[in-house]
Amino acid sequence: MVKKLAIDWDEHELRYVSAQCSGRSVKVIEAKIIEINGRSPQDVLITEFSSAGLSEAETLIAIGRGKAELRELQLPPVPQEELPDMVRFQSLRSFANIGDSSVVDYLITKQRDSGVEVIAAAVAPQNLDSIRQCVEKASLSLKRIALRPLAAAALYLSLQGESQSGEVALIDLLSDSAEIVIARDGKVVFVRTVRMPSSDNARGKALAGELKRSLIACGVINRLQSVVLWGTSQVHAVEIPMLEETSGCSVQIVNPFELVEVDRKTDLPEHVGRLAPLLGLLLADEVAPDRLIDFLNPRKPEIKTESPYKKIVIAGVPVAAGVLLALSIYGQIASLDKQIAELRDSNAAMQPDIKLADESLAKTETVDAFLDGDVNWLQEIRRMAVEMPPSDQMIIRGVSAGVNARTGGGVLKIEGGAVNPAIIDEFEKALRDENHQVNGTGASEQKTEDAYRWEFSESISVTGSSIRDSRYIGISQQMASEMTSETDVNNSVVETEGTTVENPQVPQQSEQEVQVNGEPSDAIATQSADSSPATADATDTSAEVVTGAQASVAEDRKPGETENTGASSGDNDKPSEGSEIPSDVKSNQEDSEEGSSNAPTQDSTMPVPQEGSIQTENSEANQGLEVAKAIDAEGQR
Repeated sequence: MVKKLAIDWDEHELRYVSAQCSGRSVKVIEAKIIEINGRSPQDVLITEFSSAGLSEAETLIAIGRGKAELRELQLPPVPQEELPDMVRFQSLRSFANIGDSSVVDYLITKQRDSGVEVIAAAVAPQNLDSIRQCVEKASLSLKRIALRPLAAAALYLSLQGESQSGEVALIDLLSDSAEIVIARDGKVVFVRTVRMPSSDNARGKALAGELKRSLIACGVINRLQSVVLWGTSQVHAVEIPMLEETSGCSVQIVNPFELVEVDRKTDLPEHVGRLAPLLGLLLADEVAPDRLIDFLNPRKPEIKTESPYKKIVIAGVPVAAGVLLALSIYGQIASLDKQIAELRDSNAAMQPDIKLADESLAKTETVDAFLDGDVNWLQEIRRMAVEMPPSDQMIIRGVSAGVNARTGGGVLKIEGGAVNPAIIDEFEKALRDENHQVNGTGASEQKTEDAYRWEFSESISVTGSSIRDSRYIGISQQMASEMTSETDVNNSVVETEGTTVENPQVPQQSEQEVQVNGEPSDAIATQSADSSPATADATDTSAEVVTGAQASVAEDRKPGETENTGASSGDNDKPSEGSEIPSDVKSNQEDSEEGSSNAPTQDSTMPVPQEGSIQTENSEANQGLEVAKAIDAEGQR
């Protein structure tokens, strides 16, 4: 058990209690009240303890209410760790005789959600310095400097525990003063120290009056449950009835040494109640230091001491995260580098193909630029004729066309006349679209009797891009048609004599030679249904030429002669009976028939061309054949 020494003094006497303490166990070894008799407390301490061998004992000093300034403060709700700073700040504003160097401590009396109420106490630094000097000169080890009224209340409230409820008044009578403490529900709510007269009769009345004023100030009048007076009934026989009459409740006399263990060899003084604060200080130092106001160890903001392992963890986590992040980034960069290398190799492998493709694109662009000027003027003239108003409203007197070799396309210029300007405007609107731009010089009226007296001149521009788009659309349609035909041929089935035979595809012959007058004619090309408009117009023109030639031959015939045409189908290819075919023509026909009979056998699945189904495109050969036939017929007659 640790040996401890509790001391306090006033102007008249010095009091101390020496005890062995361990937890809630306090064993009193020595307790004395020493008259000062004009001496200083420092001299009494040196005399009593310098040679007592108590240098290793922990010394607890209790000071009275007169050496400290007390205030009850009401504070807003703040976190517990910020409360010490808040109390000190408010105390410096509320207290009259303290400065920045004063020591401030406090005791919480009420804590709610709406705020905190505390009893704050402040001591000047010079008072604490004088106490330290006295203790050091007495060769004692100072541990606490506590407020004396709260030390006495701590003795009673600590032993009562949480079972204490209601208001209780605790009174400690000293030689020339009385300390009154009021507790509510086990917590101190009011502290007051008053001066007492020296005579016993006057002391009792004065104590009763001060108790009443304290109850009124605390607001517990007529609600007090009990009054505890420290001491014995013999010493306070005069004060007991007066206190009962004033408070209206019973007075409980408590001997503080009955609450602790006392050594059998210890002699106790007569006024044992005056030593209650010292016993409370010894007990609270072990089990309830939060019930004390300690100026040597005031409450301070909590400084959380972190574990060194926590610092290591806190420092190590970012490092580990950084290492993992670096590894992740390195892995991503390595993966990206690998992809870059693979793409670079793939790019290098494709460079020859890209070079060839660029050359092909350049050649294709050159061809396209050339073909962009290949305007189908027949189709443009046909379009103009379709959109043109009737002949009784407009006529065309001249048409000219030119190609733009730089940008492609061309310009079709027309000149004509109309019966009124409105017809010209409608004609321009009909010709104008997204691929054709129409620019006119306007209508000018001519002084003539002609119905078409309004002359106009229009320039119809065909863009090169539209020529190119039309060309590629035709190519795509041709390719789609060929693919569709190939699919249809592969899937067709021909039934022959009750058996089903698949019809394989027959290679298309692009050219076919026809012997006319012993010489090979131009290539004969079978025209598809998907041929371009320009080809169709050319075919129509050839047909018109052939028909005109046949008509001229027919005019030269005499009436009654048999008509022989250049058609190549059926029996019309042969001359009529009685006519003689020239030898060269006959030879050519025999060679043609012999060539047809000796031709390679077509696959059974392809349709075989019928006799005379091949038409020649060489109009001159047809005309020559017709003339030869006519001459031969005339010679026979």
